[in-house]
Amino acid sequence: MEFLITIIVAIVGGKIGLKLKIPAGAMIGSMVLVSIFNLFSGKAIMPQEYKVLTQIATGVFIGARIEKKDILGLREVLKPAILIVSCMALMNFILGYILYKNSSLDLATALFSTAPGGMMDMTLIAHELNADSAKVVMFQLIRLISVIGVIPIFLKKIIRKKEEAEVVKTYEKSKSDKKNSLENIILTIVVGIVIGYIGYLSKVPAGALSFSMIGVGIFNIFLNRGVMPIPLRQLIQMFGGALIGTKVSLKDVLEMGQLLHLVVIVIIGFLFMNIIIGLIVYKSSNFNIATSLFSAAPGGVSDISIIASEMGADTPKVAIIQLMRLVSIVSFYPILIQIIVKIIK
Repeated sequence: MEFLITIIVAIVGGKIGLKLKIPAGAMIGSMVLVSIFNLFSGKAIMPQEYKVLTQIATGVFIGARIEKKDILGLREVLKPAILIVSCMALMNFILGYILYKNSSLDLATALFSTAPGGMMDMTLIAHELNADSAKVVMFQLIRLISVIGVIPIFLKKIIRKKEEAEVVKTYEKSKSDKKNSLENIILTIVVGIVIGYIGYLSKVPAGALSFSMIGVGIFNIFLNRGVMPIPLRQLIQMFGGALIGTKVSLKDVLEMGQLLHLVVIVIIGFLFMNIIIGLIVYKSSNFNIATSLFSAAPGGVSDISIIASEMGADTPKVAIIQLMRLVSIVSFYPILIQIIVKIIK
C-alpha cells in the first residue's frame, strides 16, 4: 500500500513539474513531492529493484537514439572524456580539502563526500576505508539533489537558445522517420530488459544502464526500430525522482541543517566546477554547449542523461562520458584518496 501511495505521489509531482515547465520537470517534481511525503510520513517506499528497472529503462531510452553516425563519432568522445575525468578529479580534491579545512570532518571523509561517483559506491568504499560513511552518504545525497534540482536551472541560462532549438529540431526530424508502432516499442523494451538484466548480473558499475543502452543501440543501428515514446520517458523520470525522494529523511534534514554553511560550499563548488569544466570542453572540442556542460555534470549517469536529452545535448555522447567518469572514479579515486591522506597526515 505504501509503495502504491509513493508511486501516486511521484506521478502527481511529476505532472506538476511538467505543468510548471521546470527543467526535467517530471523528475524534479516527483523528487520534491516524494521527499515532502517522506519527511512528513516516513512511509515513502521504492524497492531497490526499481533502481535497476529505472537504469534499464534509461539505457533503452538512450540506446534508441543511437544511430550509425554516433558510432562513427565515438573518437570525438575520448579526448573530452579524459579531460573531464582529470579536471573533475583535481577540482573535487580541491573542494574536498576546503571542506576538510572548514569542518570537523577528517580528510578521507571530506574527500569521499565530494567524490563525483555513485552515491552507493562512494559510501561503501568510504566505509571500507574507515571514513565516516554516514556523513559521506548525506553529502553525496546533497550532491545528487543539487545536481538534479539546481544545476540544470543554471545550465539552461548558459545554453544558447539558437543552438538548443537547432539540436532539438534535428532530433525530432530524425525520430519522425521511425515507425512508432506498438511492435517496435515492445521489441525495444524486450531487448533492453534482457540485455540490461545481463548487465546487472555482471556487477559492472551501472551495468544495467550501459548494457541496455548498448544492446538497444545495436538493435537500432542494424534494424532502425528502436523507439521510446515520450510518455514512457516521462514515467522513467518520475520513477527516478521517486527513488531519490525516498532517501530524504527528517534525520538527514536536521543533521545537514547543522552543517548548512558546508552544504552551501559544496553546492556552489559543484556548480562552478560543472560550468568551468564544461566551458573548457566546449572550447577544446566540437561539442555543442549543452553536450559539454552536461558531460561535465557530476550527477548520476541516468539522471544527467535524461535531463540532458531535454536541453538539446547529444545524449549518447553525454551518457558515454558519464559512464567513463563513473568507472574511472570508482576504480581510481579510492587509491588516490589513500595516497593523499597518507601524504597530508
